[in-house]
Amino acid sequence: MEPGDIIQMVKDSGLRGRGGAGFPTGMKWGFLPPDDGGPRYLVVNADESEPGTCKDIPTMLSAPQILVEGVAITSYAIGCNHAFIYVRGEVTHVYRRLLQAVREAYEAGHLGKNIHGSGFDLDVTVHAGAGAYICGEETALLDSLEGRRGQPRLKPPFPAVAGLYARPTVVNNVESVSSVPAIIDRGVEWFTAMGTERSKGMGIFSLSGHVNRPGQYEAPLGITLREPDRHGRRHA
Repeated sequence: MEPGDIIQMVKDSGLRGRGGAGFPTGMKWGFLPPDDGGPRYLVVNADESEPGTCKDIPTMLSAPQILVEGVAITSYAIGCNHAFIYVRGEVTHVYRRLLQAVREAYEAGHLGKNIHGSGFDLDVTVHAGAGAYICGEETALLDSLEGRRGQPRLKPPFPAVAGLYARPTVVNNVESVSSVPAIIDRGVEWFTAMGTERSKGMGIFSLSGHVNRPGQYEAPLGITLREPDRHGRRHA
């Protein structure tokens, strides 16, 4: 597939950002200016610090390869040759798991120079942050990634125009990027068959506190706690 076809497919899927703002992912990719021959970057926001939120960390622990695959596909689509995964430094086990997954991808030829003879080059860096809550905000995260104190930047310019190292940058959540491989593999119709009219697909939900079965659950967007699953049981 051509990069433009992938971007259009993600737009057609209706995938929205899973980091909280819910901005259409494909549209966000489309905000990048025309290629000027200089570098552009993909930054995956894995700084999951919101109290009670625990969806990205289980994903990276159980299936980091899906995230790495999503990074590769997204980078190819936006013309990025160096992507970064910014993870919280406290979760050392997650950091090591990601490093292992990236290392395995290099060894398999899925990352590096001339990937599988395609002529496309991609390096992926896993970066451990210092654990500042504010770094969950995308521009503060970019400052931290550059080695400065994480503080939100004034906008404009937006990251799509001047992000990491003042170059065009896409910042996406772990769950957003991890959704891309399935959309490419199974198709737009499969993805849009789930969810609501304005929010397509599925999401990972964290249940904690006084519930019968706490944990992480993947379910279509728009599902209610009263809606029984296929076994006739209540989700909570």
